[in-house]
This record gives sequence, structure tokens and C-alpha cells, in this order.
Amino acid sequence: MFALKTMGTLGSIAQIFGMLVAFAVILAAAYFVSKYFGKYALKTRENSNIRVIETNRIAADKYLQIIEAGGKYFLIGISKSNISLISELSADQIKDFTRKEMEIFSFKEFFDKAKSKEK
Repeated sequence: MFALKTMGTLGSIAQIFGMLVAFAVILAAAYFVSKYFGKYALKTRENSNIRVIETNRIAADKYLQIIEAGGKYFLIGISKSNISLISELSADQIKDFTRKEMEIFSFKEFFDKAKSKEK
């Protein structure tokens, strides 16, 4: 009887360990797949003639966007079923973030800051 209880306990521990290993494998796969597709999307964006400079949400399905197309800047309004040109902007009116400023962002620093605020 004791042997059966021990095997049942060992079997349960083995199942839990197996589930943890499977979970770790799924997390690792998700990390590497998202990293690969992120690099792919960045390369695709770099070779584009159209670039979204900034997006600002106004309502649930309404946005304002500043875009650059062919060296010119445009302010457009986007809704669920319509895109409207609001105005053309000059380069002086645009506060453009360089790629280096965006790359400085570190999720680890952001996470550590959020964790410290929690305490």
C-alpha cells in the first residue's frame, strides 16, 4: 500500500515537472519567434518610403497620425471606415525621434522601475 502511495506521489511530481518543462519550452519558442519577426518587421520598415512618425488616439476607433511619405509630412485622421488628409506639415513642425533615442529604451529598465514603484 505504501509503495502505491509513493508511486502516485512520484507520478504527480513527474507530471508537474513535465508541465513546467513544457511551459519553459513554449516560453523560449515564443521569445525567439517574436524576436525573429520583430527583426523582419524592422527590416521591412527600413526599406519603405512611408513612415509613421506619431500616432495619437482620440477616441475608441479614431486616430491622428503624422506620416512621412516621399520626404513630405502629413497629418491624417483615421476612423473605422475613413482616412482623411487634414494638412501637410513642414519639417520644422515635426519633432522627430531618432532611432538611437528609441533604441535606448530598455524593457528591463522599464520593468525594474515599475517593480520599484510597486513596493
